[in-house]
Amino acid sequence: MIIEQTGRHRVSINTWKVLLLFLALLFAGCSKEDISYFPLSDGYKWRYDVALETRDGRQRQMYILNNLGKSELNGMPVYLRESLDGTILYYTRSEEGIYYLGNINDKTPMPEFHSDKQLVIPDKIFLNKEWEQSTVTRLLKKTGPPQKTVFEIFAKVELETKIESLNDIVTVPAGRFENCMKITMSGSSFKDAGNYVGMTLVSVEQTNWYAPDVGLIKMERIETTESNALDKGTLLIELAEFAAG
Repeated sequence: MIIEQTGRHRVSINTWKVLLLFLALLFAGCSKEDISYFPLSDGYKWRYDVALETRDGRQRQMYILNNLGKSELNGMPVYLRESLDGTILYYTRSEEGIYYLGNINDKTPMPEFHSDKQLVIPDKIFLNKEWEQSTVTRLLKKTGPPQKTVFEIFAKVELETKIESLNDIVTVPAGRFENCMKITMSGSSFKDAGNYVGMTLVSVEQTNWYAPDVGLIKMERIETTESNALDKGTLLIELAEFAAG
């Protein structure tokens, strides 16, 4: 794992693991028989450049995902991905699309499944398709005095999600990709963040681009509040290298 920091405070490896596990859920794409925006087959590998900016400064990181192929869990077919820190991510596929089920790592010997499993992106893809999904903020953080004290806002936000384009052209470190699917997400909710921040409106805006037969190639995310103490955090993810199975 490579971390470069230009801010004044250090970010722990464990904090990055939590953040990147959160990102893995957002990487899920969609698929249909002729085009796959989220390849599930064994052997696919993605390396991403990650740029994160919070009130603690700017950090850069490398993030890697590997497909492990198809398996079975309690009689249900699942597809596995492994992240850079060894976390195994579980996905399943149905007629409605691809769902993220949960994960397992050295700290959770049993898979952590979500009781309200969520459709990440539907299987049927068409322009202006809309649906809803939820997210939790992870970018609203600040290390205050003493240095080890971390102030963070974890707010659940319902997002309105829409397929805005199926023919975007996107250039990232891995190259130039055509006919990309552009998906936008936005939503807000009120959150009582305690005495340090108080009641504030938390907003999330995110745009994902997926390339056919590659998957996620770029993501831009911004989280904002009405509080000057923790006003915003931004995240940029770009594909740096891709290898098919």
